[in-house]
Amino acid sequence: MKAFTLLICALIWHIGAAAAVPEVPADSSVLVFPGKRGGIERFAAKLQAVKESPDKSVTIWHIGGSHVQAGWFTSRVRHNFDSLGHYPCGGRGYIFPYPLAKTNFDRSYRVGYTGEWIGSMSSRPNREMPVKPDYGITGIAAYTADTTASFSLRMPYGISGLHILGRGSGPEVIPCVVVGADTLQCSPDPLTGGFATMFPAETDSMVVTPRLREGQYFLITGILPEEAPGGVHYVSTGVNGARTTTWTERCPEFRRDLSRIHPDLVILGLGINDSACPPEDFKPERFKEHYRTLLRLIREQAPECTFIFITNNDSWRWKGRRMVHNENGTAVRQAMFELAGEYDAAVWDLFSLMGGNGSAEGWRDAGLMKNDRLHFTREGYEMLGDLLYTALMRECER
Repeated sequence: MKAFTLLICALIWHIGAAAAVPEVPADSSVLVFPGKRGGIERFAAKLQAVKESPDKSVTIWHIGGSHVQAGWFTSRVRHNFDSLGHYPCGGRGYIFPYPLAKTNFDRSYRVGYTGEWIGSMSSRPNREMPVKPDYGITGIAAYTADTTASFSLRMPYGISGLHILGRGSGPEVIPCVVVGADTLQCSPDPLTGGFATMFPAETDSMVVTPRLREGQYFLITGILPEEAPGGVHYVSTGVNGARTTTWTERCPEFRRDLSRIHPDLVILGLGINDSACPPEDFKPERFKEHYRTLLRLIREQAPECTFIFITNNDSWRWKGRRMVHNENGTAVRQAMFELAGEYDAAVWDLFSLMGGNGSAEGWRDAGLMKNDRLHFTREGYEMLGDLLYTALMRECER
């Protein structure tokens, strides 16, 4: 842990060489427990079992908005488990071919496509999409009626099959997966309601083609690779603009998809969009009740999982055509501490780590946040990934 602390300090110094960086000592990155610690202790025991026996597995699920969809934050934590903690790297769970929806995504895997596709997010539904998507855990969908449509995947490791979440215009629409010289027709997948196929051997490259005819369409809401069972599985699902209610009110297949991953630890990065409003319009009790609804749904599928709440970063919000400071950071922080006390969960207090109210400008000036003072730069996200990993390891490697 000492070596990792020095790594973070070196990163902060490097980024701040040309600008005044807010001081974020690695020692200050900790998990806070307003209630009991039993949940994180259970998770720590499972994580240590993985370290000692690579055939065992543990699943972490990180859910959020644009901070998660961008991928830099979550990819950094995933990388740290594999390279710094000497934990065997497991699969990443659900992914989505985001370029089909013309939006940003995690660059740790590659996506290409042919034909015309229309995308829609559960947080911001696209009224031009001809059919209504049954959004699931990814919170996003892509539609095509183009007979030339296909998409390719290049994964960072080999997988042995694919589960394709979605549907066609009729039972005759069944996608195929091209793997090398093999063209594999999918079968209906009763577990996901979509399609599935297994490969003759592990591969990291494949092409999915719906094989449409005129008048037919294909809709995809996610992909679940068939991956090796052992190791640390770090699943991340985030949608730009997502609120706590995005999954509970707009994603009818959320429960079904969640039942496939059984998380041991859920990292909750939702709240920044719930609070993007004038202070008088933010109602903490309503915010907490929306969060409770989400937590109940998660606990239905994973009764033994534990939670980590990430408090909002200090930020600015849109007001008409200009941006103003978001004054709700302190209220969201307080609400999350209260929720963590109710659920015996942990809090990773990003708001305080940044420096509290008004700190976003200093992070922007240091090159760690973008000019909107809402989103981080790649360097900023990767620094957050390092700091969150440090906080988690402090609890799991006592």
